[in-house]
Amino acid sequence: MQLKERTLNRLFILILVNLILLSSGCYHIAKTPQINPQINQPNNDGNPGQQITRSIPTETHPLKGKILSIATGEQISQTELLEKLRQSRFILIGEKHDNPEHHLRELQLLQALQNGPRTRLVLEMLDEQQSGNIDTLSGESRDTRIREQLNWNDRNWPWQDYGPLIIAALKDGNQLRTGNLSKPVLMQIYQSGVPHQPRLSTVSEIPESIRSTIQQQVYESHCRTMPIDKMGPMTDIQISRDASMAYALSHQLGEQMQAILITGAYHARKDTGVAQHLQKLTSDAVVSILLAETDDAIETIQEAVKHNADVADYVWFTSRSEEQDYCAALQQQSHKKDG
Repeated sequence: MQLKERTLNRLFILILVNLILLSSGCYHIAKTPQINPQINQPNNDGNPGQQITRSIPTETHPLKGKILSIATGEQISQTELLEKLRQSRFILIGEKHDNPEHHLRELQLLQALQNGPRTRLVLEMLDEQQSGNIDTLSGESRDTRIREQLNWNDRNWPWQDYGPLIIAALKDGNQLRTGNLSKPVLMQIYQSGVPHQPRLSTVSEIPESIRSTIQQQVYESHCRTMPIDKMGPMTDIQISRDASMAYALSHQLGEQMQAILITGAYHARKDTGVAQHLQKLTSDAVVSILLAETDDAIETIQEAVKHNADVADYVWFTSRSEEQDYCAALQQQSHKKDG
């Protein structure tokens, strides 16, 4: 492989890693915590298994566990949240990818909302290259078969985090859809621009003001290791991923169906993410709920509402995952690339 091609591939891998981090709203990778809350996890044959105890870091924070309605500025219960969500055609759930509590809350929400074949579940963690084998799976499919058929990438998306969502969707007979773009398409966008495809038709309709905001986010998520004026292709990738997920949610969605997206926090933002594309594709109601780690700088409901105005409809505050400085590693990789 020529030096130029190797350098491009190395750079592109860094880009993909950072876009994953950006989509979850974090600029670091957390260590895998030990686990505490108990849920029924499938065993290796895909059948319900014994309860597995996973520990979530605990801390004292006045907002921890609270669910806020941004519209009313008030705390609401889980029951009230579910009542509101059931009234919406599209539900965007934004996570921090490395927070185990977020995966537990997502599974709770899915299980409370799913309604057999009237529910469509779209995952950022699945790309269109995996879509062909989804129809070969059913609620009877074993765990190992599901992973094999989906060619599951456990390195980027740990099965223990997302497998329970997929299994729950299959067992309830939901429509399971891929939201993300494959690596070849991402590389095509990076090298040649956004291709003309139906699922990417809304990319060109995103206003320049929103594009500039996303480009700044991409720059920050890359720990400022590249000049911001070089971030155009990566910005195209980020916007294209939003467009792809919006298309997966809305394309040929049955009249009585509800579509749920599990994705990173930035994709679920109403001001810059998937919702901007859904507005171009449908007039139906879109609701965004962000699973947000507590922040020592935001301790009151009023501060939280102000901070999340125009970003989400609901915010559910959770524990924080264990943290590790990701920028140091990224900067080291960037220096190797330049060397």
